Amino acid sequence: MILIRLLRALLATAVLVTVVIGFPVLFHSVAGFPFPDHFPTVQEVADRLTSRDDGTLFISVVEIVAWGAWASFCLTVVMEIVARLRGLRAAPQLRGLGGMQRLAAYLVASAALAVSAPVSAATAAVAPPPPVAAMAPLHPQLADHLDASEERFHRVEPGDTLREIADKRLGNPRRWVKIWKLNAYSRQPDGRVFTDPDLIHPRWKLRLPTGKPPAAEPARKDPAADSSARGIRLPKPGAVQTPSAKPSVEQAFRSSEAIELSSGSLVAFAYAAGISTAYAANLLHRRRRRIPPSIPEGVQITPEPEPAPAVRELRRAHRRTFTERGEDVPTDAELLRQADSTDVPDGTAIGGRPDGDPVRLQLAGLRLGVTGPGAPNVARYLIVDLLRQASDFRAEVVLCTALAESLLGLPADEPDVMARAVPGLTVVPSPEEALKRFEETHFTRRRMLLEREASTLGELRERDPGEVLPVVVLVAEPDDEASKRITALLGSGQSTGMGALVLGPWTGSTTCEVDDDHRIRGVEGPLAETFEGAQLFHITADEAAAHLRELVPPSETETEEEPSSPADADAWDGPEPVRLSILGPPTVRVRGRSQPLGLSWLQLNTLAYLALHPHGVTRDQLTTALWPDEVCKDIHNTLRHLRNALTTATGYVNPEPRKAPFINASTTKDSAVYRIDPKLVSVDLWDYQAALEQVRTASRSADRLAALQKAAALCQGELAHGLNTEWIEEHRYPLTRSQADTLSQLAEAYETVDPERALDALERARSLDPDVEETYVRIVRLQLRLGRRDEAGRTVQLLRQHQSTLGIDPDLLIEKRLFEILRTGEPSAK
Repeated sequence: MILIRLLRALLATAVLVTVVIGFPVLFHSVAGFPFPDHFPTVQEVADRLTSRDDGTLFISVVEIVAWGAWASFCLTVVMEIVARLRGLRAAPQLRGLGGMQRLAAYLVASAALAVSAPVSAATAAVAPPPPVAAMAPLHPQLADHLDASEERFHRVEPGDTLREIADKRLGNPRRWVKIWKLNAYSRQPDGRVFTDPDLIHPRWKLRLPTGKPPAAEPARKDPAADSSARGIRLPKPGAVQTPSAKPSVEQAFRSSEAIELSSGSLVAFAYAAGISTAYAANLLHRRRRRIPPSIPEGVQITPEPEPAPAVRELRRAHRRTFTERGEDVPTDAELLRQADSTDVPDGTAIGGRPDGDPVRLQLAGLRLGVTGPGAPNVARYLIVDLLRQASDFRAEVVLCTALAESLLGLPADEPDVMARAVPGLTVVPSPEEALKRFEETHFTRRRMLLEREASTLGELRERDPGEVLPVVVLVAEPDDEASKRITALLGSGQSTGMGALVLGPWTGSTTCEVDDDHRIRGVEGPLAETFEGAQLFHITADEAAAHLRELVPPSETETEEEPSSPADADAWDGPEPVRLSILGPPTVRVRGRSQPLGLSWLQLNTLAYLALHPHGVTRDQLTTALWPDEVCKDIHNTLRHLRNALTTATGYVNPEPRKAPFINASTTKDSAVYRIDPKLVSVDLWDYQAALEQVRTASRSADRLAALQKAAALCQGELAHGLNTEWIEEHRYPLTRSQADTLSQLAEAYETVDPERALDALERARSLDPDVEETYVRIVRLQLRLGRRDEAGRTVQLLRQHQSTLGIDPDLLIEKRLFEILRTGEPSAK
């Protein structure tokens, strides 16, 4: 494999030299220099353009175009070389030269292997891989504990940008958003206010996220002094070891980034922290949803429910590390506050070498096969480790149902349920479907790269941080045909952010044979030097199942069972799984359930806004509506939690994994459009609008009355009553007025045939829009017709009280009409 890479590097170098140097030499010798030997006069130009062309003009144009293309390509090559020398992740993009830049980037990167490959081979044995980086995602996982450090600042220099500062100081240009969030609208030393992330000035002082900068090399600690912090016993300095003795687990990790469990399993500290934080999140959620007992029930002191043994041991080991370092053990709420990252993981630690260095896998482009008796436990660990980092769409694991049952220790009826509940877990019925989904994701991402003229997935994420582009890892069993298809796809895996783990030998890729104690017995392939003699992290099937269940995020709908009331007995029974009502108090009902679904204010706000725009809204429109005074809000988290709540409550099984359920998202080159899926969600506002259209278009009186009755039944109050937000005010009164008019029309239809129903409709119209004085007049007239003079008098008093409350004088015309109606039962003819 090294020889192939070297040959590819030499070939790329030859192509570069040929194009950059050989082309001008060859073309100059054949066609000469493209520019004339003297500057032409106006007369010479005119004569040339007006004279008969003998073919030389066309040839001259071709020469100039060819030389221009060569110059453009040379410019992209120079930019790529400068970007590599400066350590930039990508060169600045030149509009219109995207394809040429991608070719130049590929050739320069390949040619660079000719220089780096020999050095890498010579230093691989002595240069330690990068330290195990701490992943700190939002629930359900937490990465390594960040050592506290003093607040850091950056003094802006001429030419600085937030992206360059993030790349230089934080090790990742995509983290510019964090710098912006910390400093947005702050007053700077020159008196200006930081309002535009694209505009910063020299000598400004910007706060940086606390914690160790990723580029900093962590200081080596004394292994013996730090061993207890991770539950590992290391040999004392100077201890004599028998040369033939097999290295023990205690001797395997000088970095002390591992925890040995009582079952013999071995996990990374980041793994333990992630599962511990997931348990803390679920615990806090149960406390929030607890309903205090009533007086007859009394008060009892009951212990907290114990976690599963496999979770309890990880939690205790994680918390013990703080006390053994002399630090205060953080509360559960503090653990969750520390979980603050949406960066897609580029790699993960899978074990350690006998010399103490961690073994770290790059996930994008991963091609790893594992065999031997210890392979399943290693695969289990890698799957759960990725899933603990999968929140916020950071990672996705794709596997078939049979593998989910055997590897994750789940009973036959649970894999599909867990796939709907655990973020990032995708379970499909068969291996072929898993491979097909993997292929579809790959080609979809390739298409996105071409459409948006991006050379890598990282570049695409930088351009649109809100785009859902997790790292995707396929887990499969060995199959010659499938292996060939996966290998063909992963030839560009680095740019599409995808990798694969095969439980068996994989020709042409790295294959590790794992023995009973989870050490590498033999290894072949490109990563042979990395894995040689390594001890791999591993967990049992029971531990995998327990840890996976803890990663199920708490549902917003989980509450203690409450007795149903007669008012809630009318469960939604329509064809759609969900019914959204926003005419009146916003409620969400699920088919077959008597109780409304409990959603947060933000989730109801999101649904109401989308319901008012059935044809869809852009990401910017939705974000501005939900957070009008804030910036850099991530709508994906809100939509993900909302979809999860609806999916959990309905038990909906999504037949199209590539299509998000309940709220569809269609991505364009510049943005994304979101809309409620009408096949899954019924909305009362849409039904009301459709009924009004039927009233307008009905040709028969009976059809018009039926549509009017349907529309009136949906008139339940002002738009999203109780949901106070800026965007809703402009929509409220038009819908309220419309409902009152609908009820008035229904009263008019019933006035002669059923005055009682007409009176009821008018009373509803008055309660909806109490400012309309004509409604009071019609009510009084009907009450008198029904012989209810006292009620008519009270209605007149209600009108006067309402006018007094508003601070307005009674209308003389209305007063005269009411007087005539009360006196004669009929309004004045005047």
